Amino acid sequence: MSARSGRPALPALTGLRFLAALGVMGYHGYCAPCTPALPTGLGRLVGAGFSTVSLFFILSGFILAYMYLDEGGMRGTRTEFFRARFARLYPVYLVSLLVDLPMFVRAIHQAEPAASAGEVLRITGATLTLTQGWLTLHRPTWNIVAWTLSVEAFFYVLFPFVGPWLARRRSRWLGVIALGAWALGTTPMLAADAAARLREGPLAVMLQAWGRIASEAIPLARLPEFLIGLCVGLVFCRREHPAEHAWARTGGFVLVTGALTVGLMVLPGPPSPLVQAAVLVPLFTASILLLAGGLAGRGLGLGTRGMVLLGGASYALYMTHGSLLNYALAVNTRTFTLPHNVLTLLMVPVAVGVSVLLFQRVEEPMRHRLRSPAQRRDRSDAASTQGGNPSR
Repeated sequence: MSARSGRPALPALTGLRFLAALGVMGYHGYCAPCTPALPTGLGRLVGAGFSTVSLFFILSGFILAYMYLDEGGMRGTRTEFFRARFARLYPVYLVSLLVDLPMFVRAIHQAEPAASAGEVLRITGATLTLTQGWLTLHRPTWNIVAWTLSVEAFFYVLFPFVGPWLARRRSRWLGVIALGAWALGTTPMLAADAAARLREGPLAVMLQAWGRIASEAIPLARLPEFLIGLCVGLVFCRREHPAEHAWARTGGFVLVTGALTVGLMVLPGPPSPLVQAAVLVPLFTASILLLAGGLAGRGLGLGTRGMVLLGGASYALYMTHGSLLNYALAVNTRTFTLPHNVLTLLMVPVAVGVSVLLFQRVEEPMRHRLRSPAQRRDRSDAASTQGGNPSR
């Protein structure tokens, strides 16, 4: 049971987070031209792992709606919300930056042309304040995945204002808003394509400006995914999800994820931003809805205790895997000279083990310490009455 919402925990969604984080690690670690290589279809699937970032953003909106919103608005105060989100986000984020610091320093020294002191200070300040997603920081970067945290921080700032407003809307309007957000999310790519066709003129300039939003204002470009998650999460909370329909939901989930998997395996290359926004986002949303409603077999195994633990550690895995892979590659080049993809495969259990350790020794203790006394009591009561951890 979630201490904040009083609603049942959704363990299968926690397990899903682990698969999403593993997908991103596969994308960063796999080298398609290297040998040994995966079969073509599997290689394409791994190469599309970056697209699960969209799943994270949709899931973020869904879970926040599930935990914090009802038809009356937002539960708790804004101060409590921001404190809880800071406790959730920043400790592991800071650890990941410390882990990546030697790589960041090396990137600064190897930058061509040389990075100025002002540029380094700008990158450092933006990274520490979670604002790097709003800046054009082409090089060098401090932790390759840290930009996504600036997107999450933007979502958290908006949530206490946008969330309660959405919560007071009827389900029909939430559906309209979700569809509108989905359509809006495709427009930067469509605008860039149209501008390239027009080439010149005032309209081309306007379209080019809108098309650049995907690279120059990343949090704003990813906002539609978060809004979709919020709207779908609110509608989900208003509906019944009978246990006797679990097999139907299971069939739907298998169908959706099967179509997603096969589609990524047959695409000739990684999914374009337009394909990601227009096709993958709806499929990710449907998967979340079906999984949250409850599937047979404890969410097809995603809701088991082991997967919930791995899902809990998925944030630490997501934040540290890039640095760990880089260290392993650096050592391998000088010492072992293992094939690139073999090394990546060997690093998966290492990175997972480190993430579980960080989850248990850093993330959970710091979350408990940084929460308000009332929030700590809520979580303690939920754990004692339910015999386990409340929903994250």
